[in-house]
Amino acid sequence: MSEAAEKLKPLLAALTRGERTELVTYLIALNDDDDGEVLTPEEWEAAWIEECDRRIADLDSGKAKAVPADEFMQRMKEKYG
Repeated sequence: MSEAAEKLKPLLAALTRGERTELVTYLIALNDDDDGEVLTPEEWEAAWIEECDRRIADLDSGKAKAVPADEFMQRMKEKYG
């Protein structure tokens, strides 16, 4: 993370939850490659529920394999330090 971004952390931490939500929505919109449409919190929730359902189905069908959290964390530490 850049030094400028690090300096923002305490300012962002002081925001209310609602203000942070608005800011996150704004930042996501900046990265939107489509038509600039911004999802509402309800649409985000629906999208995440759909994604969770898909991942659960992948686990149930054997398409995906679960990894214990401690094993995953060890892999990430080895890879990223």
